Amino acid sequence: MNPSQTINMKEIFDESDWDPLVGLLRGEVQEYGGLYNLLERQQNEIFNRDPSLVMETNGAVEKHMEQMDSLRQKRESMVREMAVRCQGDQEQTLKDLLPSFPEFVRPLLEALIDEVNAMVKRTRQKARQNFLLLSRTMEITHEALRRSEPSNYSKTYSRKGQVGVSGELPTTYKALV
Repeated sequence: MNPSQTINMKEIFDESDWDPLVGLLRGEVQEYGGLYNLLERQQNEIFNRDPSLVMETNGAVEKHMEQMDSLRQKRESMVREMAVRCQGDQEQTLKDLLPSFPEFVRPLLEALIDEVNAMVKRTRQKARQNFLLLSRTMEITHEALRRSEPSNYSKTYSRKGQVGVSGELPTTYKALV
């Protein structure tokens, strides 16, 4: 949004507009906290080398993310509708729309926006850690299996020079791949 749009914006939203939005933002913060806790639990299960619990938690993470996606879509839809009411671009962010809210509610909205963004960042970092841990665990497991049964595995190189390993994993490990 350019500065001239900010100057022309008036406080057009009232409590019936911002109260549901605040509820959605609070819900997102809460749901990201729940997702972070699930990822933390999954990380502990990875460290404890409990594949069945890791897979179970992975399912819970996926289900939780679907619920969060629905909540995020509701909030984004509400923000698009608000942008249209301000005669703005539907792609405007909630931060762009803050001047349209009463001055007393802006700090609350800013704090919730910042908290959602911080939780997104924190959750992504934890998910990346878990992904790297699981990837490394699979590499170690695969290497151990290859060493224990070398006749079942052979290394090949792709056209890009990446190492590929052929060979069938035992049935008990297929679920983890």
